[in-house]
Formats: sequence, structure tokens, C-alpha cells
Amino acid sequence: MFRIVLLCCLFFLSVALAGQGVDALPVLTPRTTSFSEEDYGAGSQNWDVAQSPDGVLYVANSGGVLRYDGLNWRVLTLPGRPTVRAVAWCGDRLYVGGYGEFGYFPRSGVGLGDYVSLSARLPAREQGEEIWNIEVLAGGTVVFQSFSRLYWLRAGEEAPTVEEPGAIMLGHASGDTLLLPVTGRGVVSYLPDGAATLLPGSDPGGRAIVGLAGPAAAPLLATQDRIYRYRAGRLEPWSAEADARLSGQQINRLRIMGNGEVAVGTIAGGVYCFDAGGRLLYQLSFGAGLANNTVLALYEDRSGNLWAGLDRGLDLVVRSEPLRFYRSGGRPIGAAYAAKVYNGTFYVGTNQGLYYYSPASARFELVAGTAGQVWELRETPAGLLCGHNDGTFLVSGDRARRISERSGGWQTIPVPGDSSRLLQANYAGLSTLDIMGGAEARLEGLLSPLRYLAPTGRQNEILALHGSRGAYRVELSDDWRGIRRVDTLREPDLIRPLLARFGDTLLVQTDEGVYHYRDGALIALTHFRGVALAAGHYLLPGRAGTAEWFVVGPDRLTAYRHGTRLGAVPVRLHRDFPYLTALGPGEYLLCLEDGFAVYRPGDHAAPAHYPLQLTLAGDATDRIDYRNNDVRLAYALPVLDRGIRYRYRLRGFSDGWSEWSTRGEREFTNLEEGDYRFEVEADWYGATAQLAFTVLPPWYRTAWAYLAYALLGAGLLHLLYREHRKRLQRQARQLEAVRQRQLQRQRILARNEKLESENRRKSQELANTTLTLAKKNEMLLDLKEELARTGGNRTGQPAHKLLHLIDRNLNTEEDWAIFESHFNEVHEEFLKRLRATHPELTSGDLRLAAYLRMDLSSKEIAPLLHISVRGVENKRYRLRKKLELENNDNLNQYLQDF
Repeated sequence: MFRIVLLCCLFFLSVALAGQGVDALPVLTPRTTSFSEEDYGAGSQNWDVAQSPDGVLYVANSGGVLRYDGLNWRVLTLPGRPTVRAVAWCGDRLYVGGYGEFGYFPRSGVGLGDYVSLSARLPAREQGEEIWNIEVLAGGTVVFQSFSRLYWLRAGEEAPTVEEPGAIMLGHASGDTLLLPVTGRGVVSYLPDGAATLLPGSDPGGRAIVGLAGPAAAPLLATQDRIYRYRAGRLEPWSAEADARLSGQQINRLRIMGNGEVAVGTIAGGVYCFDAGGRLLYQLSFGAGLANNTVLALYEDRSGNLWAGLDRGLDLVVRSEPLRFYRSGGRPIGAAYAAKVYNGTFYVGTNQGLYYYSPASARFELVAGTAGQVWELRETPAGLLCGHNDGTFLVSGDRARRISERSGGWQTIPVPGDSSRLLQANYAGLSTLDIMGGAEARLEGLLSPLRYLAPTGRQNEILALHGSRGAYRVELSDDWRGIRRVDTLREPDLIRPLLARFGDTLLVQTDEGVYHYRDGALIALTHFRGVALAAGHYLLPGRAGTAEWFVVGPDRLTAYRHGTRLGAVPVRLHRDFPYLTALGPGEYLLCLEDGFAVYRPGDHAAPAHYPLQLTLAGDATDRIDYRNNDVRLAYALPVLDRGIRYRYRLRGFSDGWSEWSTRGEREFTNLEEGDYRFEVEADWYGATAQLAFTVLPPWYRTAWAYLAYALLGAGLLHLLYREHRKRLQRQARQLEAVRQRQLQRQRILARNEKLESENRRKSQELANTTLTLAKKNEMLLDLKEELARTGGNRTGQPAHKLLHLIDRNLNTEEDWAIFESHFNEVHEEFLKRLRATHPELTSGDLRLAAYLRMDLSSKEIAPLLHISVRGVENKRYRLRKKLELENNDNLNQYLQDF
């Protein structure tokens, strides 16, 4: 019992001492970022810095004016390309000055317009001075300063006036007052109207005043090696510590920051930062934050960050974030994996060993015997436990005692009911450690390397995560000295899992997602405490009882209290072993790939909100010609102290967002004509911007072209309509003509039918007449023959008369006339054509031809001609001869065809 009480007392004492040990930390400095000549593409020396209201930074460089929007650098040059020594922003102008030239760039959209020279408006004798400083007074008056002249550009004026106060150093504007150091006299106070007053007692014994800062009533004044406070008509030493630190460093710049801290830029020692009382906070120099020790300019931007223009390069000191870093300088301690303040000593475990910080030497010292990878630091009643690649140690002061040879002490948890024993996850599985007796025993039954352990809430049950892949649900014996059962969690497939406990909630995390372990199962989470979770992000708990927790991303750490976002810092923890630990109240130590940092999430200030700048690159307008339809858009958020990622989409082309990227431009090629809207979003306080533009169609697809097409189409339709009407009319005429032809044909057919009928009738009448004549003649001939036969031997008047009467009725001429008239009605023009064709034919021949045309036989023709049948044949023969027919020609057929 006494042993347990003693252990508890020792434990609480160590905790109390640890809570008081935050002051044991080494000096920490803000994060710094260096920009070299290769980064910004201009000269090495940077003489002055200014910032526009929209957050864009402008730097006076030996190669021109540098413009930095947080993503891209651009160099602006002055006529003659002089070295630019000074820049200042006032209103909507960037004023610049250099050798023999000063003027301004006016604002134009989100950028700057063409340079306007003010020095060119001066008389020739006043030109040629080198401008080293530009100060802006509260009323808008701008003062350009060389080392012998002042050029006043008063508000509302466009031409400067010149004043020669003598040999002067760089002035300082405070409100509407210009404090100007005059060599050999002290400080002269100027008002915008030109009234000048010498501040009595402001001359530091003939030494040159190299810097002024602060209010006009009580400014700080710096010479090359000391800083004074001017007050009540005399100079007072400002800080003995500052004088000691700055002695021999050659002060070159002096600036009072917005929070009262004083920044001092030197020629030999870099940047010193003091609090308002003159106590040194930190120093930044070459190898310890700065790229160069020679400081030519100091400027505090609108976010509270400090810019240092150097003799070689430009450095940003990020003071706006509650994050401070340990800079190892010439003694690197490696990548940090664990840290602890124990008994007033600060320990940090790295991949090189266990170090403790010695305030006496102001450096980290290696704890003897602990070289190698450190995985865990844990306070115990027996001392500080160090889980190591080579075993497990108990640390006291600068000494370490090995209590276990088992390699890879990743994590330990206390055994319930026994404060002297710990359960350890190591390369070989599970072991128990007796921290008081220094004994170690391995638990058989699980041989896999284990990295994380946590009680699940069930009696004697723990969740153990494999060092590379997988997880186990382990049931231990009642005394935690043996393993009863091991269940492997097979789903999901856990690759390099991490374990985090939030009160009673156990979270298992991988690059693929976050899972809540409950009742032996892993349940995927999409939100935690109302915050959406992204793949590749890990959750870490903060100090117990504060409801603070953190999201570890690939390039930043975001702090939350409950579901409220406190802020984010651009810092990278170990991807495979993210670790942070609570120090003092509201303060956390972050283990990094190179050293460590201290983070105070509650000190986040409201970020400066700048508009996200979005432009069509080049000289493009929002109406783009179809022939130049390759569109490049540039965008940047002027947050200068951290990397910003962007995503975008082009409405009218695709409605889906792109992946997050640090690129600040996007090009679209061969866009079809139409209206587009480009939208871009930054991952810093949700800044967004959008820009609408139109790709114009080619001339043959413009509105005017379509109007012309419409008019042309209408005209064409009209012509087609007219042509259609004409065609309909032609068709109507054609149909009418066809109808008339059909009617005519019908009439002709009817007439022909009538004629044919008539012809048939006449032919029938002709045939009947002919047959009648033939019968009559045949009868008369028969009668005549009979009379001649019976009464030929008789004489008498009656017989003679009768014969005469018969001969008269056999008059062929009369018969022929009758026949011819009927024949011509039926066979019109036959006889005429035959007579015309064969003029040698006699009337008898024509008569015979007519009878043959009627297809009469010789027997039928004979009575008509009053000749015998043989006579008819003879006539036929003679007719063939006259018609010049061949022997094989058919006379009847010839006459029929004729």
C-alpha cells in the first residue's frame, strides 16, 4: 500500500513539474519563406516593399518593380530601366522612384496601367536625382525623397514641387507629419503645407540617424548601433538589451509593428525582433530563417507579416499565424516523433535519438545511450519512459536506463489496477513492462508487429493495429499477462492504420477513410462533429477537457473546438506517424520532419480577406473572336504567407469541379461559340470569383448573318413561292392543255368514230350500190341475151325497143358517175392521187382500179364493165403493166396500200 501511495505522489509531482516546464523550451521563431532571384526573375537587391488594398505585394528591386499576387511574380520596368529604390501605395496608384526617375502606375482593373512619369514634369535642372524613399501622409500627400531634395506631390496636384532641406536621411511619415532626419541638426517635423519645425534635443551627438519609427510625439530613433526614444524634448536610451544585441550589427532599418513589437534590420546580423519594452523575442539570420544577413527594407503587410528586403533575395516572416518553429541551425536534431516536458526539462525524441534542451548552452544535447529512432515518451511514476528502436528506457535528467531489450517500443498503455505495469506494442507483438522492477515479458499468441493499442471499453479487451496492415481485437487474461483470443478485423482492408481516441470514441484511420470502431466492427464516417471528412486526412485529439481537436491534411493542420473551426496553419506532420502533444494551456507541440513547432490555436486572428483575382490572360476581352478561341484564365488569391489550392469549372463547357491544385491558370482550347462562365474557388476561407465571357461566332454565324440568312431565306422562299405558283400555273395550263387535248382527242375519236361509222355506212352504201349496179347490169345482160336468143330471128318493133331500153340502162357512164361519187366519199383523193401518180391510166383503168380498191372479184367487176370475166383479167394484166408491178407483186394489195 505504501508503495502505491509513493508511486502516486511521484506521479503527480512529475505532472506538476511538467506543467511548469514550458519555459524550458528553446527560443522559437516564426515560419519564414525565402524568395530568390530565380523565383521572381529579377535583380538580387530588394530596396522597399508596398502592398495594395487588394493584397498584392510590390517590391522595389534593382531590376524593376516586382508584383506578387501570392502565386505569380511579374516584373514592371520604368523608362530607361533604372534600379527602383522605393515604392508606396496611395489611393489607386503605386508610386515608384529610382535613379533619375519617379512617377506612378495607376490601377487598371485587377492590375496596373501604363507608367506615368512625374519627374518628366520638372525643370531639367531638377531631374537626375535618385529617389531612395517615398512617404505617404494621412491627407494623401506623397513625398519623394533623395539624400538632398524633397519632391512634394500634394493631394489634388499633378506636378511635384521641390524643396532642398540639406543633407538628409530617410524620413518617416506619422499621420500628417513627416519626420525627416537632417544631418547635423536632428529631426525636422514637416506638415503638408511645408511648415517645418526642428525637434529640440533630437540630434544624437552628430551620428547619422538611419531609422525612425512610431508616433510623431514620441518616435523611436536609431543610429547604426543604438536605438533611442525621443520624448519630452530629449533622447532616452530605449533598451539596454537591445543596445547589447545590436552593437556592431549596423542598424539599417527600424519598424514598429502593429502589435507594438519592434523589428530592426541590420547589415551584419539579419532581423532582430523585440517586444515593446526592448526584450529580444528572436533573431533571424543567415542559416536561421533568413537567406541573407544584410537587410535593405522592412515592411509589415496587412496580415501582420514582416517582409525583409535583402541584399540577395526577399524573405517573408510569417508573424500572423500562432505558430513558432525551432530552428536547429548548425546542430540538427532530425525528424521529431515525440516530445515531453518532464521535471522542468524539455525532451524531444527524433529519428536520431532522445535530446534534451540545455538552457545553459542554449542547445539540445543527446541523452547518452539513446542514439537511434525514438517512438514514444511517456511519464510514469518511475521516470520518463522512452520507447526506442533498440528497446525501452527510463530517463532521468541526462541519463537513460534500459529496462527492456525488446526492439521497437511503439506505444504503451497502463495495465488496469497496477500502476507499475504497462502493456507495450512493439515489433514482436505485445509485452508487459514492470517499470519499477525493470522486467519485461512477452505475451504469446500474437506475433505481428503492433503500433497502436487502445482499450475498447469491454473488460480485458484491447484494439491493436498492425504496423503496416490490419487490426486485431485482442482479449487478454484477467491479469493481462496472457492472450485468450485474437480476432482479425478483415474489413475494411486497413493499410498503414492510425488510432485516435476521442473520449469513449475510437477512430481507426487510413488514407482511404476514417472508421468508428464499435462492437467489433469498423463503421465508415463521412462527418465528425459536423465537419466533412476528406480522404487522406487524419483526426487527432487535443488536450483533454478542452474539446479541441485537429484535422491533419497533406499540407496543413486545421484546429477545431467542438464543430467550430479555429484556424489552419500550413504545416506538415509525418504522414505515417502524425503526432502532437499538449504543452501549456492552449499550446501544442507539433512534431515535424525537421524539428518541431509550437502552435496556439486559440490565438488565430481573423484573416485578411482579399478578393480572389481572376482575369482573362493577355489582352483578351470578355468577347473573344472565334479565330482566337484558345482562352487562358489566370487567378490568384493574394494570401502571401501560405500556399493556396484552387479548383475551377467552366459553365457552358462542364459543370463538374476540377481537382484541387496549386496552379493559378487554366487554358481552354478550341472553344465553341457561346456564353461561358468560369468559376474558381480557393481553399482559404472559401474565396470565390467568377468571370463571364463569350466566344463570338464566325461572321457567318453571327446575328447579322442569321438575319441576312433569314432575309435571304425569306427572299428565296418568296422566289420559290412565286416559282411554285408559276409551276402550278404551268401545270394548270399543261393540265388544261392535256384536258383540251383529251377533249380534242375525244372529239376526234368521236368524229373519227362518226366518220368511220359514216365511212362504213358509205362503204356499205357503195358496196350495196356497186352490187346493185352489178346485179342490175348482170340482170340486164342476162335479159338482153335472152331476148337476143329468143327473139333474134324475129323482127318487130317491140323487141328492138326493148333492146334499146336495155342498152340505155347498161350505160356505163351513168353507172360510173354514180359509183365514182360514192367511191370518192369513201376513198377520198384515191383516184386523184392514182391519176397524179400514174397519168397514163385511162378512165377504164381508173374504174378497174377503183373496183379492185373495193376488193371486188373479177366476176363482180365484169358486169360493171359490161365485159366478160376474161376481159376483166386482161384489163387487170394491162393495169399491172401500167402500174409497173413486178410479177410477184399483188395488184390488189398495192391498190389497198396506195
